[in-house]
Amino acid sequence: MRTSLSTLALTCASLLAPISLNTHAQGAPSQAATAAAAAPGAARVIVKYKADSSLARMRALSATHERTERAQALGQRTGMALRAGAGVADRTQVVFASGMTSEQLAQRLGAEGDIEYAVPDQRRRIQVAPNDSFYTTRAVVGAAGGPVSGQWYLRAPVGDVRSSLDVETAWNLTTGSSSVVVAVLDTGIRFDHPDLKTVALGGNMLPGYDMIAQHDGTFGIANDGNGRDADPSDPGDWITANENAAGEFQACGTSNSSWHGTQTAGLIGALTNNGEGIASVGRTVRVLPVRVLGKCGGYDSDIIAGMNWAAGLATGDPAVPANPNPARILNMSLGGEGACSAAYQQAVNAITAAGVAIIASAGNSSGHAVSSPANCVGVIGVAGLRHVGTKVGFSDIGPQISISAPGGNCVNLAGACLYPIMTTSNAGTTTPVAGAGGATYTDSFDISVGTSFSAPLVAGAAGLMLSANPAITPAGLRALMRSTARAFPTTGGSVGTGQCEAPNPIGQPQRDQSECYCTNTTCGAGMLDAGAAVAAAVAGVGLQASIGVTPTAPQAGQAVSFSAAGTTLPAGRTVASYAWAITNTGGIVSTFVGATDGVIATATPMAAGSFTVNLTVTDNTAAQSVASSTVTVAAVPVVTPPASAPQSDGGGGGGGALGGVWLLLLAAAVGGLRRVAGQRRPT
Repeated sequence: MRTSLSTLALTCASLLAPISLNTHAQGAPSQAATAAAAAPGAARVIVKYKADSSLARMRALSATHERTERAQALGQRTGMALRAGAGVADRTQVVFASGMTSEQLAQRLGAEGDIEYAVPDQRRRIQVAPNDSFYTTRAVVGAAGGPVSGQWYLRAPVGDVRSSLDVETAWNLTTGSSSVVVAVLDTGIRFDHPDLKTVALGGNMLPGYDMIAQHDGTFGIANDGNGRDADPSDPGDWITANENAAGEFQACGTSNSSWHGTQTAGLIGALTNNGEGIASVGRTVRVLPVRVLGKCGGYDSDIIAGMNWAAGLATGDPAVPANPNPARILNMSLGGEGACSAAYQQAVNAITAAGVAIIASAGNSSGHAVSSPANCVGVIGVAGLRHVGTKVGFSDIGPQISISAPGGNCVNLAGACLYPIMTTSNAGTTTPVAGAGGATYTDSFDISVGTSFSAPLVAGAAGLMLSANPAITPAGLRALMRSTARAFPTTGGSVGTGQCEAPNPIGQPQRDQSECYCTNTTCGAGMLDAGAAVAAAVAGVGLQASIGVTPTAPQAGQAVSFSAAGTTLPAGRTVASYAWAITNTGGIVSTFVGATDGVIATATPMAAGSFTVNLTVTDNTAAQSVASSTVTVAAVPVVTPPASAPQSDGGGGGGGALGGVWLLLLAAAVGGLRRVAGQRRPT
């Protein structure tokens, strides 16, 4: 018996020993890594460490040293020389490497067992109109001003103008609330514009923050000589011919400064009813400028950190103070090609779970697949419309679009543009012209068109909705906008206009689509009706999906049940369909067990960690609402037997023997560890 117990003890000790998750050789890079094709510039990746990772538990005297030590430790583990970059969120940072592409670096780091995700840190660009002659300004000497139609996109639809917002009906219910904050993640703004005064001077602009970090030793993108700080002023984002030819901004395109953030901010919260300039949709809502774009756009790491800061969440950078004015709405008139990455989706999940809505422009690639982050689940993606309600030629489309709004169009091929989106701007071609002399407005000759301007119109309307009813959730905002939208027209477009077709899937060659008649699967639920949406917010009606989780604190190997029973419906409506999806597996769950189209869905995580589930509910009017839930899974507890009590003289057994009950418990614990260890090993 003693021999058998000794054997069992040795076996248990070997099974209970720490399990190494790292199968990579230590030391010099492999021959394959050394031979990897070099790419221009440094590879850059956003990496997030798992909560139970030894790297995540590393602590240093400062956050900068902590990120550096983590990057160095990860580099030693993988045999690569990694350099630390800026913080993005909790346990999340940028790392750099040379001699490979960002995609190759992300693939190698993502294979590590204690890395939750690793994705390329890509540039995103401001959404600008394409260079097609139909949309390009035709310079006229001595001409300025316009359009004759004024701010046609705000007023009630009349005649050929069908896509306008009817915001005056909304203003009859509320002109906004100073307690509602809309963050504008963009190029920064010009506070010296008379329509964009700070709150301290009687305007709607909050102080904001510049979230553009130093990137691999340079401040080139920021163009202000420093990194993250409390000054979100726009210094200009021009690109010279020399910069476009070589260096950091090669192939970015030669351009003057866009003043893009100043333009989007004006549509949301320019001073209104002050006897000059333009009116904004939100009128008295507060605008929080968060600078995330500079020369040639911006990197995902800065954008995601800016999203977190704007929403009042952690940025992973202790040098950045907490946001004293957390936003309820984020406007993101920016994007780039490709699917929604894990980094963006996790940020969206956390931000919307905190009650903050994200509104993003679809993109301006002439009918291609929706850009990221507008294609992330939970984001209110916005497509652009012509004045007559057809899809404007430059707007991208797809099933990820929630709603459509005016994007501006000219109609005529020469002369003054008839239907641009007029907004605040600056007269500087490179650096800004300071003071009142530089404060300008875009017009029929210096035009502003693009889905970049569709999104802030929706964000301003969302600000009015929250002003009327602060209890509305992000999913509720989307549902109310969709359920009150006006139907897309099927006539009135240019001769030969056909129906919009679904773009090819992301990753496949895309085809251009110019003006077309929108459908609910290409341009969202319809044309935004701000008046009806605010009225619905006042009434407190709308479809709102809800997810219940049982148990709330599951362990590995335990089935988790998700219920849509708490979903609320407007009076007289019924649920047409439920659709469950796992949007982030966390490496611990693969698929649902059983049906994904009913009230209940079930998944079984096989290891500790977290995973995210989304629910899309569609009612009998085709309105939709999306809810998201992230579940944290605990490891199976290990039962440790106490030391055995000495046996009596008559027992005959040695003092080291285990009782039968403890043997059974130990065997069960070892079996549980075998199952968990089998899931955690790298494949």
